Order: sequence, then C-alpha cells, then structure tokens
Amino acid sequence: MPSVAHYNLLERIGAGGLGEVFRARDTQVGRTVALKIVDPDIVGDPSRLERLARDAEAAMRLSHPNIATLWDAGETGGQAYLAYEFIAGRSLRDEAGGAAMNPRRALDLAIQIADGVADGHAHGVMHGDLRPDTVMVTAKGSAKILDFGMAPWTRGGQLRARAARNADTLPADAVTVVAYFSPEQALGLAVDARSDIFSLGILAYEMITGHNPYAGDTASRTMVNVIQAYVVPPSTVNPAAPKELDAVLARVLAPDLNDRQQSAAAFAAELRSVAAVLDVRTGDVVASSGLLPLDDTPDRKASGLLAGALIAATAVAAAVWWFLR
Repeated sequence: MPSVAHYNLLERIGAGGLGEVFRARDTQVGRTVALKIVDPDIVGDPSRLERLARDAEAAMRLSHPNIATLWDAGETGGQAYLAYEFIAGRSLRDEAGGAAMNPRRALDLAIQIADGVADGHAHGVMHGDLRPDTVMVTAKGSAKILDFGMAPWTRGGQLRARAARNADTLPADAVTVVAYFSPEQALGLAVDARSDIFSLGILAYEMITGHNPYAGDTASRTMVNVIQAYVVPPSTVNPAAPKELDAVLARVLAPDLNDRQQSAAAFAAELRSVAAVLDVRTGDVVASSGLLPLDDTPDRKASGLLAGALIAATAVAAAVWWFLR
C-alpha cells in the first residue's frame, strides 16, 4: 500500500489547486483523513512553500465543529502534504440540488456556516472562497467548511484572483465561483472579513430561494451583476421564506462596506432570531414535543408552549432532587 509519511493512501478522491487529494489512514492515531499531496511545482519553489507553511499554520489554529480541521502539515522525502479531517457527506450544492430548501433547514445550515466563519474571523483568518462547493453537509446534517484560510491555494481562490484581473479569460465553469464574489472582489479592491460575510449572505439567499441573485451567463456578466444588481427580497422569490429574513439579508448583501453587516457572529445571531420567530409561527417546537393540539389557534399554541415549559421545569426539578438525594 503506498504511503506518505505515516499516512497510508486508500483511494484518490479528487484534485485541486494544491494537487491530488486522497482518502488516507493516519497510522499514528488511527483515523481517516483527506490527504492533500502538494504539487511538486510548489514544493520546488522555496518562497511559495514557505508561504504555504504559514497559511497552514494559521489554519491549524482553527478548531470549530463547522470547520474541517487541518490536523497536520509536513514534508517528507521531497513530498509536502496537508492532512485534513475527512468529511463523509456531500457538498452544499448537491444537498440543495438547485432548489429552495425547507426554510427552517436552510436557516439551520446558514447559522452553522456563519458560526464557523465567525470563529475563523476571531482567529484572524479569512476564508476567501465561500460557495456551495466549499461547504460539506454530513449525513447527520452538520455543515463543514472546507479549506478555511487556504483560498490562495485552491482552484476557486485562484479563479477569484484571475477574475479580478480579467474575467474574460476565465473558463465557463468559473460562474460557479464568481457568483459568490463580493463587490469589492469583483472590482479588484482590497478585501477583508466583510467579503466573507457577503458570500455568506449569498449562500443563505440561495438556500432559501433556490436562486443565486447574481449568476449570469458568463463570468464577466456575473461580476457586473454583483456590482450593480438589485437583490429581490427572498420572501418575494419564495413566499415560504420568513419576511423577517428580508432585512437581515439586505444588510448582509449591502454593496457598500459601511452599510454591510460587520460581523459573522452578529449575522448568525440575527439568523437565530429569525429561526425562533419561524418556530413559533409554525409551531415546530411544540409539535416536536407532541404537545401541539389539532386546533392550532394562537391561544391553543400559547397553551401548548406553556405546558411544554412546565413539563421541562418539572423534569429539571426532579433531576435536581434525585441528585441531591
């Protein structure tokens, strides 16, 4: 069985800007990883390899349930590698399937992604290439952000850099990358964490409506849309979307940096507020406890919520009594 350092290669699962990716077994700790074998051209360039090592070191500081962990980075026998947490699941693009998701499900995933981005930003690391292909959804429904902080080395990040210089030279499939640009990225200006927040807003909008608000026929047309297009409120596109979300996404997708939501953590908090309103409106919280009456008038819903709270309080009191006893 071929190996790199203490990793046994099991199967090739893809390739990207850094090189080939394998499912591999870490023989030291007994876990499965996604092992990226760094392209020899990068390994042969000391300055690029040094920069990669710095980016990997920053990425390894991140530890969050919604970020795919970079466990290890090293070089052996002239081969450099990155060992990531192996995520069994499918991309957010495949999960959504080009259609509007259930609004509550979409909000849940958007909150998880925003939480992960907020943690990265708190450590001074930008993602730089947020899109449905860089987010995985596990079988248990958890969102996992891939390649956090490694955009300069991914194909998507490299396409973004090219697009800022000359969008007309991009391949046709680059639309799936530039459709998640921020206006400042499209204009080739300096970017900061608020560019990630704009991309977060596009992801949330697309999950809720099944529609990317900026995607055009070509990469250049898409970039013009990012800079100029007015975004239709999501509740207009999808009547099932809560109207409270319109103002939240309008702020996140504000073209002007000063008008835009400034924090991924604040965006996550606003999404949680919208989700809570949606839960109360639909009665999902009560229904999940089996307490929602068939007659779901507002008064009956309120009674059900109160009953649920009383049952929960009783259970807690009983547990405390038993513990003290």
